[in-house]
Amino acid sequence: MRSRLQRMMNDAFEGLADSAGQGPWRLAERGDAIVCGLDISAGQREFCDKIGMVLAEFVLAVKEPQALERFMQRRLGTRDQKEIKTGIREAIVLLNGELPDGEAGGPDAVAGEGRKRRLVKIAVKLGDYLWRNGSLHLDGFMRFRMREHAEELKEAAETAVEEMLMDRQYQEFMRLLQSMVKGQETGLPAIHVLHGGGQGPTLLDEKMRPLQDEPVTEPILQAASDQQDRESLLVTRLLAASPRRLYIHTDEPDAQVVRTLMGIFGERAAICDHPVPR
Repeated sequence: MRSRLQRMMNDAFEGLADSAGQGPWRLAERGDAIVCGLDISAGQREFCDKIGMVLAEFVLAVKEPQALERFMQRRLGTRDQKEIKTGIREAIVLLNGELPDGEAGGPDAVAGEGRKRRLVKIAVKLGDYLWRNGSLHLDGFMRFRMREHAEELKEAAETAVEEMLMDRQYQEFMRLLQSMVKGQETGLPAIHVLHGGGQGPTLLDEKMRPLQDEPVTEPILQAASDQQDRESLLVTRLLAASPRRLYIHTDEPDAQVVRTLMGIFGERAAICDHPVPR
């Protein structure tokens, strides 16, 4: 950790470091903490501001992932590095995509708006403190003087964990439904699902006729209060019918319900290129 910060300092102040890699600053390790002191008087304010920027980059590149890793281990109850790294990545994307007004940004915001805002904010605090005090204990400063940053980090981590836990539950539910489909005998030869066009799904049999109990099912599917309700009803209906083949006619192949059906029915299901007119 110290060596990485040393390299970052040397890169930022190229030509100022001596043969030992030291410049007009001092880096010392105390446990996992870094103390940065200055041995310079001329242009000290500008120098401190630049060091503040280097330290802020170090916080975002090293300290934030470390804090997020500890948080993910506690909340996810795992030490699986793949899962933890996924959580860290999701949390950082949320942090980097958050605009000053708290609204989620688009792709351009994710690429840097939130990160730039946090970088500048942290750099100003660190540079000002270093200029006024001459030295800085980075871990102590983060713990006691950057609580707002810690809360922002925690909020992004909580959101990432909640999404991961929901995805974990969804995957477990999908595996359960897949096992049900594999274990039950097939019923109808085929069912066609008409999906898209701003309407609820319609179910047809192998001869493209409404299912016999469709007069009951169709109004329920159409009147379901939200997309999740319609998806649940549709899945329940199809599981009960247990078709040998499932044909999905849709102009939205990436829709969640379509991906869910393809996941549950596997090789039994197929997406048709040309949706059937209603």
